[in-house]
This record gives sequence, C-alpha cells and structure tokens, in this order.
Amino acid sequence: MSDRHSTYRSILIGLVGGAAGTLAMGQYWTRVAPVVEGSSEGEDGGGQQQKPKPDQHSIAPLGQVHEPGESSTAALGRLAYEGVAGHAPGKQTRAALSEAVHWGMGAVSGGLYGALAGRGNPVKGAAFGVGLWALIDEGLVPLLGLQDGPAGSPARGHANRLGAHVAYGLGLGLTVLLLDAALPED
Repeated sequence: MSDRHSTYRSILIGLVGGAAGTLAMGQYWTRVAPVVEGSSEGEDGGGQQQKPKPDQHSIAPLGQVHEPGESSTAALGRLAYEGVAGHAPGKQTRAALSEAVHWGMGAVSGGLYGALAGRGNPVKGAAFGVGLWALIDEGLVPLLGLQDGPAGSPARGHANRLGAHVAYGLGLGLTVLLLDAALPED
C-alpha cells in the first residue's frame, strides 16, 4: 500500500475517531462536569440564575467577540451565520450552529490526529486532547475573543475543560486503535 493511501486511510479513521471522541466529551459534560463543578455555574447562593457578565479578563487583542454567557462554539457559529446571512440567528439556529461547530471541530481534529499519529493509542489520544485544551481552548480561543480570558473562569472551569478534552482524546485514541485493527489496509 502506498504512503499516500495509508495517510488518507489514517485521516479517514481519525475523522471517525474524532466523532467518537466528541461523543465521549459530551458524556463527560453530562455526567462528570456537574460533579467537578459542584453547584451550578451561574447561580447565586439562593439557587437563582445570574445574568452572565461581560468578560472583564479578556486577553483578545481585537476585543471580545463572544456575547456574555455564550460558548466559544456558539460564538463561532453565530459569527459565521451573521457573516453569511447579514443578521443574527434565532435561538434554535444558534443551538444547532453551536452543535455543528462542536462536532465539526471534533471530527477535523480527529483527522489531524490520524494524519499525525497514524496508529491509534488511547494514551497518545489523551495527550492529543491535552494539547488541544492547552493550545486551542486555553490559548487561541481566548486570544480570538471567543471566550473569556483565563482569569475569567474559576479553576474548576479550567479543570472541567481539561477533563472534557482528556475524555475526547481517550475516545479518539481508542476508536482509532480499534478501527485501525478492524479495517483492512487495502
């Protein structure tokens, strides 16, 4: 089998692994993050929802582009929609765009993992997830103004995002390992 064919195969397997990793990340947010977080974020002492506050800790050279309380995937989806449609999306469209960005980033990152790592390995996958967290989630995303700067989130928030990315990497690495072993090379 040619190296080019092998690289395409690794990328395709990585794309599928990225989707599996994104599913694992979603399970982390549903099942583990509430335990790590303790009380619900955004609530005051009496259980009442607080209105999200503007980022006071922005590190973005061009300024904050996310709205208060908006996730980075929701902000990216909203900005793309506004760029194409010329107006803000509705609430349901925002939610769908956020999901689409989240799954798209997960799959594309998995393809990158496949191209770089070749054969899957849950430990390499977890390390890849940590790298994504450090470089993208903690670095690039705040620099682009798509989420609050590092000081704008409590330590538990950072820990949860790290945990979610480790879950993503484990799901990615394990799926790539299994698919690589199960699928014929030619």
